[in-house]
Amino acid sequence: MDAGANEQVIERKGSFVRIRYRLRTDQGEYVRGDPREGDAILEFFTGYRQVLPSLEERLIGRSSGERLRFEIGPEDAFGQYREELIREKSFDEFPEGRSLEAGKWAVARDDRTRAAYGYYVREKKQDSIILDYNHPLAGKTLIYELVIEEVRPATHEERVILRPCEAGKGGEGQEEEAV
Repeated sequence: MDAGANEQVIERKGSFVRIRYRLRTDQGEYVRGDPREGDAILEFFTGYRQVLPSLEERLIGRSSGERLRFEIGPEDAFGQYREELIREKSFDEFPEGRSLEAGKWAVARDDRTRAAYGYYVREKKQDSIILDYNHPLAGKTLIYELVIEEVRPATHEERVILRPCEAGKGGEGQEEEAV
């Protein structure tokens, strides 16, 4: 689809984008949006690490009104499922585990850094608990079906407050923001 004179093209950095979408796994499980309940809406600014980089990359150069369907493999989404992220902890080591329920997700917070970490309670035994620290979508191929509803340049006011998340980058990639 060619961008007309009034259509904005999604730029690598500084575009406001709104999509209406459905996201499901290759096993058919809907993650966002659902044929029965309606599509999900996602709004973000390109170049600020607000969405999966592989999703953003597939939208660069596209225009409002375009309909897309594509797959993102585990390596470009939430990684492969890793058995080494399953841990068994005794209740002596992890007394909070006594109150957790098997088959449920829980969140731990580091009191020092205030960072939150999710984990899945796989099994509860008499003296221990088995926890899975994999992301819920690890190892899964993601299938997006979407319509680009709006594309426009970020306003000056929006650009002033936008800051990319630098978590896990060790400061790499930080740059001064031209506003």
